[in-house]
Amino acid sequence: MIQALFSSADILVIDKPAGLSVQPGEGVRVCVLDAVERDFGFRPYLVHRLDKETAGCLVVARSARAAAELSALMGGKGAVKTYRAVVAGKPEPPEGVFRADVRVKGEAMTAETRYRTVATDDRLSLVEAELGTGRNHQIRQHFAMAGYPIVGDDKHGDFKLNRVLAREFGAKRLMLYAARLRLPLGEPVDVISSVPPHFIAFFERWGRGGDA
Repeated sequence: MIQALFSSADILVIDKPAGLSVQPGEGVRVCVLDAVERDFGFRPYLVHRLDKETAGCLVVARSARAAAELSALMGGKGAVKTYRAVVAGKPEPPEGVFRADVRVKGEAMTAETRYRTVATDDRLSLVEAELGTGRNHQIRQHFAMAGYPIVGDDKHGDFKLNRVLAREFGAKRLMLYAARLRLPLGEPVDVISSVPPHFIAFFERWGRGGDA
């Protein structure tokens, strides 16, 4: 059963597990739409998306009206979306902002990602990233362009390193999750996801926790 992080008459925020697609598609047996309908008894409206392999905070609407309001909030400056990721290397400086175009369906689009380093052993780092814009694969592209690809990223990452880390740490999934979501609604929403199981297993083998 999908875990609910927040529920109201208009919205539901769930803790999406890694490996669950948000919407139907080729080869998708069950998606978020199906799982929410199964577990909560209503067919939700999508207002934003997470990649299939990205776990964490995902908000859906209970009505078309709520979906329209949330879509404007998620696409603008209102919602605060914070992610955690394990990246290769040690970001320098340890806290900063990436401002660089990313590619979305072949088109260059302006994007901004704020980040800070939570823990590092120089070879690998746990980072926190907050979106200034909401472009597709923005965090993955920005860290890769800066020379700190996200571990397990099979599109923008370091494929050779991914194979090494899969053997050494069992890091076979994308090491990125939506850790926190804040929505400035009439009743403010501030939710934190659980730490995904593959992150917990990685931390145990890496020897550094993710509680900082």
